[in-house]
This record gives sequence, C-alpha cells and structure tokens, in this order.
Amino acid sequence: MSAANPVLTRAEVAALANTKTIRNAYTLLTMILGLSAVTCWYAISSGATPINVWLFLAFMIGMPFAVHATRNSMAGLVLAFAYAAGLGYFLGPIVGFYLRMDPNIPVYALAATSVIFFSLSGYALISRTNFNFMGGFLFVGSLVILAAIVANIFLQLPMLSLVISGAAVLLISGLILWETSQLIHDPEANYIVIATSLLGSIWVLFMHLMRLFAFFSGED
Repeated sequence: MSAANPVLTRAEVAALANTKTIRNAYTLLTMILGLSAVTCWYAISSGATPINVWLFLAFMIGMPFAVHATRNSMAGLVLAFAYAAGLGYFLGPIVGFYLRMDPNIPVYALAATSVIFFSLSGYALISRTNFNFMGGFLFVGSLVILAAIVANIFLQLPMLSLVISGAAVLLISGLILWETSQLIHDPEANYIVIATSLLGSIWVLFMHLMRLFAFFSGED
C-alpha cells in the first residue's frame, strides 16, 4: 500500500508563509509592547525628566529606519527591542504628567487606543481588504503632521496642538489598517518591520488621545 506524497502548490506555500509572518509579527508586537510598558512605568516611578524634543523626534524617526535596514538579521530584532525600551522610557514622563493631572486621562486613552487598534487591525485581518492604496496618502499626511509638530515647537499654539492631535488620531487609524494589510497582501512583508511600525502607531495614538481627553475634560 503506497502512501500519498502531498505536494504543496505555490499558492499554498505562499499562504503558509503569510500565516507565519502574521503570527510572528503579532507575537513580536506583544513582546516589545510589554517591554515598552515596563520601561514607561519605570520612567514614571523613577521620576525621569523629559528628554530634549529634537532628540526625541530623531529617535522616533531614525530608529524605525535602522530596524528596516537590518530587518533580515538578528540586529534588526535587537534594534526592535531597543526601540521599544527607549520609546517607553522617553514617553514615561509625558504619561506621568497626565497621571498627575488626572489619573483617568491615561486610563481612558489606553482603553480608546485598545478599542481602535483591535477593531481596525481585526477588521483588516478578517476582511482581508487590501489597503495598500492608502500608502501614498498616509506618507504625505505624515509629512504634513510632522511639519506642523515642528512648527508648533516654536509657535506654541494650543489650538494648533489640538488640531494636530485630532489629525494624528485619524492618520494613525489609517496607518494601522495599512500596516496590517501589508502583512496579508505584501509577500515581501517583514514581521520585525511591521511589529515595530505597529508599536510606534500604538504609542503615537495613545499620546494624542491623552492630549484630546485632557482638553475635553477641561484639564488642559
């Protein structure tokens, strides 16, 4: 009696690779998000002071590029964890500021961030809708918001800051859809790059939601 020797088709091989990439991305995201939360809490507990805003922007922009450049090596994985640890620590003083202002603000922002992320990412995974067409718009939108943030460092306009936060929430929501879609539809998608990008999106979303909750609660 001869046993059948199954041969996987090219489509089946691609589907298996796609599933593995998705699983690895969310596993890594869970790990680096946990590390980032720990370093954030440590920064709050130790009374860390905010770093220079230009250094922070350089870190936020430069590290993802470094991760992308080393994405196919162990160095990329190490940099992903370093980015997560640094991001949490640098943002800790800001979270601590809102905690002292009103402990409910970070709680509400965290709940809203969780709902937005799981809803959008889950929708992209379940519907398998291709959101790659949003890439160009999101890139231009990111540049516009970055320019507005830099301008407001000098202008210090409260209303402009509020507008930036509102626009950032919408932009990041689109980025979450696009980044998740990359996992499904881009055969060249790298799980380290996607996990790192999603981590940055989650943190930026959380920070701007705290800003909005502070304003609408009358604390800001």
